[in-house]
Amino acid sequence: DLEKLQEASLQGSEKYIEQALLIAHHTWVILLCSNRPTFLSAFAFWFTAQAVCGFLLFVITSLGHNGLIVYEADERPDYWKLQVTTTRNISGNWFVHWLCGGLEYQVDHHLFPTMPRHSLPAAHELIVSFCAEHGIKYNEDNLFHGTWEVIKHLDVVAREFLIEFPAM
Repeated sequence: DLEKLQEASLQGSEKYIEQALLIAHHTWVILLCSNRPTFLSAFAFWFTAQAVCGFLLFVITSLGHNGLIVYEADERPDYWKLQVTTTRNISGNWFVHWLCGGLEYQVDHHLFPTMPRHSLPAAHELIVSFCAEHGIKYNEDNLFHGTWEVIKHLDVVAREFLIEFPAM
């Protein structure tokens, strides 16, 4: 299994393709901004794009990290079990994969933080089967159900807070 994961890592020319695409992306953003009539409108365009991307990043990472089990410090399991049980993946179609940009593989990313994004789907299959073999619940939800679970959890936390601190 380790050999399969190592084979899935970024190989030779793929590294250069990724670098070229990153340069192309930033060149494109600069060109889009430079076509605005004023510096202020260019900045507003750039800022809006960053804000939208930031909001999407917030939603996706919140979904991957909130509403799951929280261990007391003295009851924490080992590293891999902690990562698997306290993180959630987002399942879905090609659009969800595109929207999340690889962040839908939060569990897998937490287990292998330096693994390239394009290798996570292959690792995902191995991790799911490993968890099934060892009887560990692998958290995965679609975008809408997972979001609903997070909202319900935040409601419970807010109600507990109001009971503990009624003056707030």
